[in-house]
Amino acid sequence: VDMTAAGAARSAAGVSYADVLIWAVARTLVDHPRLTMRYDPEGLIPGDGIHLGIAVALDDGLLVPVLRDAETKDLAEISRERSMLQSGARAGKLAADALAGAVMTISNLGANGVDRFTAIVNPPEAAILAVGRVRDQVVARAGQVVVAPIVSLTLSVDHRVADGAEAAAFLADLAGRLEGGLP
Repeated sequence: VDMTAAGAARSAAGVSYADVLIWAVARTLVDHPRLTMRYDPEGLIPGDGIHLGIAVALDDGLLVPVLRDAETKDLAEISRERSMLQSGARAGKLAADALAGAVMTISNLGANGVDRFTAIVNPPEAAILAVGRVRDQVVARAGQVVVAPIVSLTLSVDHRVADGAEAAAFLADLAGRLEGGLP
């Protein structure tokens, strides 16, 4: 995904790429409610909001605090809440309910220099988005060779909830939102 427009929005708002991705994922999920459901042997259960898990690496494991109702928040609110959740996770000061109820997790290894990876879905969530680093790459744009900030996004999906076509549609819409400058 070309992050030129998203990077401009990030700079203007004074937030991180992670915040922009959370914002864009939340709004894209509004248009893809199937990816907010969870599998149950009795049938699919709809999510009660767009609550995004934010994977936080710790010295002795991984925690996934949940940013609740992410689709209702602006970039500044997302940035504040993400920062508080990550700090709380690292300090071991999160309540148990702060770690439950996500409909999708975002796992971002970009800060670790990882370009792309495949993440494993956290049951009972329907999907997890793996985010690589944003780095300058040579691309063709309007017949010209240019350098642009590019990120690789990989979506893993529980196929009992959604199929590859739904995953592809979500990724295409997410890419369009990021490349369009976050409308």
